Amino acid sequence: MTQVLDIFLKYILPFMVAYLLSFLMNKFLSKEMLRGKLHLIFLKGIIIAILWASAALAALSGVPAFSKTWETAVASSGIAAVVLGLAAQSTLANVFAGIALSASHSRPFDIGDRIKIDSYEPGFVENITLRHTVIKTYQNEIIYIPNSTVGAATIINYTQEKSFSYPIDISVAYGTDMQKAMDIMADAIFSHPKHYGLRPVVLCKSCDDSGITLRALVETEDFKDNPGACSDARIEIMKRFNEEGIEIPYNKLVLIQGKE
Repeated sequence: MTQVLDIFLKYILPFMVAYLLSFLMNKFLSKEMLRGKLHLIFLKGIIIAILWASAALAALSGVPAFSKTWETAVASSGIAAVVLGLAAQSTLANVFAGIALSASHSRPFDIGDRIKIDSYEPGFVENITLRHTVIKTYQNEIIYIPNSTVGAATIINYTQEKSFSYPIDISVAYGTDMQKAMDIMADAIFSHPKHYGLRPVVLCKSCDDSGITLRALVETEDFKDNPGACSDARIEIMKRFNEEGIEIPYNKLVLIQGKE
C-alpha cells in the first residue's frame, strides 16, 4: 500500500494537479471572458505550458536515474538554452512573435476581429496560441498561421473603426442625366435600413468605352451587414434606373447575315 501511494504521489499527482489547474483556468478564463484581451489569452497559454512542464519535471525527479532533475536543469540551463535554440528556432520564433503581438499596446488585432493577413483569406481571429494564430473564414475554413508569419505580415483590420464601408460601381450610358442618376444612387443607399452615417457622395469613377461608371460607398455600422447592404443597394438602384429610363450599358453582339 505504501508503495502504491508513493507511486501515486511521485508520478500521477503532478499531472493531476496540472490538469486540474489547467481545467480551472480554461473554465474561469473562457474565450468569451477574454475576448478583446489578446495579451491575457496568450499569457494563459504560457502559464498552462509551464504547468505541464513542471509536472513532467516533478515526475521525472521521482525516477532514480533522474533524481536530480531540478538541479541538473538549473545547472545546465545555459547549455539547454543553446541546444533548444538551435533545435527549435522556428518554434521559438513563433513564441516570441506571439508575445510581441499580444503585448503590444498598438497590437494590430484582438480576438473576434476580422482581418486579412497578406495573401490569406480574410477571417475572424478565433485564438492565438504559443505557436500560431487561428483564423476562421466566411466559408468556415480554419486557417492556422504561424505567429512568426503574422508578425512579419501586412495586416488589414476591418473592425477597428466604428463602421465599415465598401464601394459599389454602376455604369450608365452616355447622354444620361448624370445628376439624376447620382441622386438615385445616393437615395437608394441612404434609405437602406442598415446604412450608417451621412448621405453618401456619388462620384464619377471613370469614362469607359460604352458608358460612365459611377461609384458610391455603402457604409454600415457592423461589417457583417455590409455585403447584404451592398447587394440590396445594387438591386434597388437597377430597379429605379429602369423606372426612370436610365440605361445601364452592356456589351451587345450584332450578327449581320450577308447574301451568298
